[in-house]
Amino acid sequence: MNPLPRTAALAAAATAAVTALVLPAGTAQAAAAVPPPPLPGPWQPYHAKPFTDAAGDVCDFALRGDVVQDGEQIRTLAVDAAGTPTAQEITGPLVLRFTDEATGGSVDRDLAGTAWLFHHADGSQTWVVDGHLGLGTHAANPYQARGYAVLTGGLVLSIGTDHYPHVTAHAGPTEDLCATLASLPGGGR
Repeated sequence: MNPLPRTAALAAAATAAVTALVLPAGTAQAAAAVPPPPLPGPWQPYHAKPFTDAAGDVCDFALRGDVVQDGEQIRTLAVDAAGTPTAQEITGPLVLRFTDEATGGSVDRDLAGTAWLFHHADGSQTWVVDGHLGLGTHAANPYQARGYAVLTGGLVLSIGTDHYPHVTAHAGPTEDLCATLASLPGGGR
């Protein structure tokens, strides 16, 4: 199966969502007063950062994520009247090495894909993702149980004004990375 039609369909849906989310009533008059920047903006490098989550926060053990490969790029698709991005697209290769700090066991995961990020006026966000997403859910998250998931396929992620993520739609497999690392014989790699 060729993934291009699904990607094209998601891109069309993302474009429609940008239009609906970015152009509320009365925006046309405000936009006429200030010439908009050329959009979409140019592609720019975007780099994932390594992380360490304490034992018990995401997994039962301390979980470390290190960047192995990162060729991600980001561009702005829409801005508000102040020039702040309201819609962005991120795409490109990304591989992370996830390590159980207690045993030293690790696995590498391909997190490549494309994501359209919609930044709402109240500070919340909606992400539409096609490909792979690594998602750490911390113990304090009121919407989902703690853990680290690698989600594959198409998904929609909401991030509230409280900054907690919540997967609202997902079509594809999910890997429980905490369980994967805990099951490695002799510490893995």
